Amino acid sequence: MKIEILDEVIACLPKERTLFHYFKGQYAFLLLSIVAKQQHSVSAIKYSPFRSLLNQPQVKTLLACQGNGTLAPELFAHAWNKNSQAFVLTVDKWGKHNHWQYQTTRKGCNLVLQLNFSEQHNRAYQRLVKPEDDYIFNYSSHPVMERKKRTRFRNTLAWARIDFDLNNGEALIEEIQSDWVRRANYCLHSIKHRAEPWFLNLCQCNPEDFVTYMEKIFAPYNSLWSEAMLSATISFIYKELGISNIYYHTHESGGKIKQIYGNSPPRSLYSNLPRKFCFQKTHENPLFLENDRNFKRKKRSLKQVAWYQLKL
Repeated sequence: MKIEILDEVIACLPKERTLFHYFKGQYAFLLLSIVAKQQHSVSAIKYSPFRSLLNQPQVKTLLACQGNGTLAPELFAHAWNKNSQAFVLTVDKWGKHNHWQYQTTRKGCNLVLQLNFSEQHNRAYQRLVKPEDDYIFNYSSHPVMERKKRTRFRNTLAWARIDFDLNNGEALIEEIQSDWVRRANYCLHSIKHRAEPWFLNLCQCNPEDFVTYMEKIFAPYNSLWSEAMLSATISFIYKELGISNIYYHTHESGGKIKQIYGNSPPRSLYSNLPRKFCFQKTHENPLFLENDRNFKRKKRSLKQVAWYQLKL
């Protein structure tokens, strides 16, 4: 999208930090709190694209207490779990005219939603890992939080890039990614196989302390980061942008459209993850891309373009 439009939207968003709590499986409560505004009974949801959410153990437990089969958004809006992890959400922008370099579907910028660690994590990270640089487990050239842009710096666990069109009421999730997960796990794997990962050259910790960090501090984030990131993204698109028609790239088409060469992202992020969130496969293109000259040129080179779509 044009940077002028993106700047205007960002100027309208909350300026202070936004706290976000997430526990494993919470996405089901988020989606059901939205769906229940239109579907007021369990039986109606059973015949909808959201029926798999009813099989979540925590949802089953909650519904068992209802008894009458009726649903209300408030029933799912305040779900809580003692294993909930705290995050800080921030927004930024990404991209320029060169959409090949920045891997955007069309020319212009993306809005970036950053999922940042809490101060509780950061204190433990500083104590155990003793980093000498902000970018040990993040790439400085990726859309992560920059210290110079924030009065309160947070390390970024993951981010989502979003393109959207307010006129058509559509949003496209360009990517969900985490450098931290990939690099930290590579470092742990190397240590356990008696190799020497270069990342630790930028830390003052010994290998034993890093293993402690990974197994005691980072383990909960490692298992839920992608769920938390997509949940935060859907919630942001729906509540802050007011958009209920959300597209998501497939693994087959996304890489070709964004012209990603070399190391491709994990397939599960563009297959298992959107399906878990009830996205449906479609060959219907977002309307805001249909009139985009560059997208139409890319589309001609592909036999068929596939997307995931979530209609809330």
